[in-house]
Amino acid sequence: MDRVTNAVAKVLSYLCIIAITGLAAIVLVQVGSRFFKVSLPATEELSRLLIVWLTFLGASLAIHEKMHLGVRYFVSLASEKYQKIIDTFIYILTLVLLLILTVYGFKLTMSAMTTMSPTIKMPMAIFYLAIPLSSVFSIYFVLVNIIKPDPMKQGEASL
Repeated sequence: MDRVTNAVAKVLSYLCIIAITGLAAIVLVQVGSRFFKVSLPATEELSRLLIVWLTFLGASLAIHEKMHLGVRYFVSLASEKYQKIIDTFIYILTLVLLLILTVYGFKLTMSAMTTMSPTIKMPMAIFYLAIPLSSVFSIYFVLVNIIKPDPMKQGEASL
């Protein structure tokens, strides 16, 4: 299970690196083209596409790395037994939210298959596919956290 989890996390990391690199290059071209008073409308749409994908894939990666912000003060006041119950309850709520995002994200993606983006004429489904796809990755990482919890809760920010 650890090998699969690490492989998925590595793929997500590479996809995020590609997205951020592409985003930086596109924004550089966009800024440079404005210096020469040339308008490249496709750069705005491509940068928006990459930001959407980077945000959703990065959120999935943050679940794996346990980098989401968590306010643990009140949970830490409870006994260890109740802390585990609270954590399990939070994981279940997260799973429910992610399942809703997955189902409705796929519905949104399928409904947008015939709609084209205004400038680059790509199906809008490519934009929307980030929602259900990252939700599936997030569900996997939450399930891994439930099955094999980290006793140290490494990387979890607490206030």
